[in-house]
Amino acid sequence: MPTSPARTRLTPRDHEILSALDRCPLTVAQLLALSVTFADRFASDSRVRGRLQALRSAGWIQRWQYATTDRGGAPDYYKLTLAGYRLLHGEGAEPPSKRAFHEIGMAHQHHTRCLAEFIVRTAVAADAQGLPMLDFCRENSLRLPIGAEALFPDCAFRLRLPDQSLHFVVELDNGSERIRSDQDVESWERKIRLYEAYQNQSTGRFRVLVITTRSRDRLERILRAASELSSNPQRTLFYGVHLDDYLHSNRPVTEPCFRDHRGRAVALVPALQLSLPRSGAPTVPRVARAASSLLF
Repeated sequence: MPTSPARTRLTPRDHEILSALDRCPLTVAQLLALSVTFADRFASDSRVRGRLQALRSAGWIQRWQYATTDRGGAPDYYKLTLAGYRLLHGEGAEPPSKRAFHEIGMAHQHHTRCLAEFIVRTAVAADAQGLPMLDFCRENSLRLPIGAEALFPDCAFRLRLPDQSLHFVVELDNGSERIRSDQDVESWERKIRLYEAYQNQSTGRFRVLVITTRSRDRLERILRAASELSSNPQRTLFYGVHLDDYLHSNRPVTEPCFRDHRGRAVALVPALQLSLPRSGAPTVPRVARAASSLLF
């Protein structure tokens, strides 16, 4: 029988769990890894499961199982309920999308799981370097208008440095989109042209992180297209990396594990820019609800 929310005491760590699930669905293993950024980290996966069960009983989160068998089997994943979302954002908060609190469709599960891996690894690596990860925009919540068209990145965030902020949007590539086809709405050629046009009209600088999950040859082809379609050869707009290479990097935020469209090894944050002392307070990425004005 579900526990009344009024009888479940919400701890600061519970709030960090709910905030993490507000960014993307997460598994127990992902939450355990992410908890190093919490004020009170979890010591084991059994502790994570126990607390998630309490939050489920209170009606604030829900659970399903991934149907995919890659990346270590088919674990359960957790999402907020509408009650959990409104606990974070207020009683009158409208759902971010029609299917925000539904089970993930089979065709989208690989994408969701890989995106969550990238988000968790980035949050943990940024926290380890004392870099606040701020103004996080969940999948499809950020609309970038370009004339009559628009782009909806898979996520976006900024990293705050001592004297500036670095802005990033993320495009996860599962190999399902064509690279060369200006007629195809989902092609990389269209995305590249629109991101170039958006940067041309924007007063702020940002970079597009291309994260491929299938073949590394595909990453080469996307970066080659970015080079050929660049409207400003002196500008570096696209950084690319294979997800496995990113996840296995010791310091993926500061090591040059990405490559730009010229083939050069680059880092999200060059080491020479790092001098921010680590704060004792936890760095929990804040989810941006009307984020386009926050980023650019």
